Amino acid sequence: MSTQAQLASRDPIAIPKEPPARGQSENRAGPLVLVVNTEAVTLEALQLTLEFEGFTVHQAPAPAPALALLEREDFAVVLADHELLMRDQSDLLSRAAIRQPYASIVALSSVFAVNQAMAQVSAGRIFGFVTKPWLREELIATIAAGAATAHTRKENAGLQQELRDLNHHAAQLQLRIEGLDAELSAKLQTLQTQGQLRQRGLDDAQHFCHHLLASRHPALAARSQHLLAIVHKITRLDGFNPESARRLVLAAAVCDLGMIGFEPALLERVLGNSSALSDADAETYETHPILSHNLACHFDSDPVVAEIVRNHHEHFDGSGFPAGIKGDAIPWLARCLAVAVYLVEKPVPHPAALEHLLAQAGRALDPAAVNLFFRIPNLVGDAALFRAPQPGRLGIGQSPVAPVFSLEGGAFNLDTSLTTQDLVKKLAPPIDRSAQLGQRLQTLG
Repeated sequence: MSTQAQLASRDPIAIPKEPPARGQSENRAGPLVLVVNTEAVTLEALQLTLEFEGFTVHQAPAPAPALALLEREDFAVVLADHELLMRDQSDLLSRAAIRQPYASIVALSSVFAVNQAMAQVSAGRIFGFVTKPWLREELIATIAAGAATAHTRKENAGLQQELRDLNHHAAQLQLRIEGLDAELSAKLQTLQTQGQLRQRGLDDAQHFCHHLLASRHPALAARSQHLLAIVHKITRLDGFNPESARRLVLAAAVCDLGMIGFEPALLERVLGNSSALSDADAETYETHPILSHNLACHFDSDPVVAEIVRNHHEHFDGSGFPAGIKGDAIPWLARCLAVAVYLVEKPVPHPAALEHLLAQAGRALDPAAVNLFFRIPNLVGDAALFRAPQPGRLGIGQSPVAPVFSLEGGAFNLDTSLTTQDLVKKLAPPIDRSAQLGQRLQTLG
């Protein structure tokens, strides 16, 4: 910094305030300045001048005590005689720069050493210089500028360290995000694979049940196919998540398996008109939800599916079977399946079937489940939905005469030696018919 530039300004000096340095009290007036000079008179004059302007001043008569002070205090400015700074044996300049990296070093130079001082400023080794004898305004302006520069250096160093810390933290967060992203992608891939496997398992289950029913009676398989067509349309509605849809479809595929042990004559009567059965036939027919429930437990480990199967013939008003429960006691998905079962087991020409469904709302069927069914798109114009497929037209890959194979690969042979009553005793617990009749009479009364 040139002397002419320093003397050009006559404005009041603004001295930046700093927090107290280590080892100093809280009531310090201004930035801390270290004055180093071998002349006691010069030290005293400099100290009085600077303290009058609000600086806090420490003095040292030689490099050794100056370096000791630099170890203990954080100085904003070091004002030292130019000769002391340049003296090789004292090494004051280089050691001060190491111990006080933010401090501004100002040289007190004679007029004969101005060129050397200017060279040191240009090289960046010192902040500036003041010539002897000094002008008070020049001295104060240089010290104030040095203190402000030291304050800015320290503040910038703190901000740079904070920025480095933030960048390090951001890098850690980025690594964490990449790890979470990879983990999420792996989980999504796993879920997708599981979903594909579950869908394949559901398709295989429908295929297996269809062939098993077809091996017993083609019309039984055709009716199951019709039931599944209705259920698939229901599960595409907004009220069904993928898991609920899977459970309802699987329950629809399994719910008629309990009839595969029926005697052929009884099966013909059931498929003809289940509402016109004799009391004995009706009693046997009403065991099929329990038989299907037990088969579903072996077929799939999900207990919800088994409960849907067991209760798909329960009526909303309590007049159904096998337990005669009613209302909300019937699982919701079983109430939804009951609507499809009603359409399949009591075929009515379209569109009169819709009127029959509305008539059964609140009686055999849950009104909410009926309302859900009526939300199927283009329901009025979908006449094929109410017409059961013929046994001879079962679709591609669903021939009723195709053999059914077990998991071991061998042909599945249906044990026709078991009578209906034998199968009931084997798979279903006994039903208290008197208690069930009492429940129905109480409901009707």
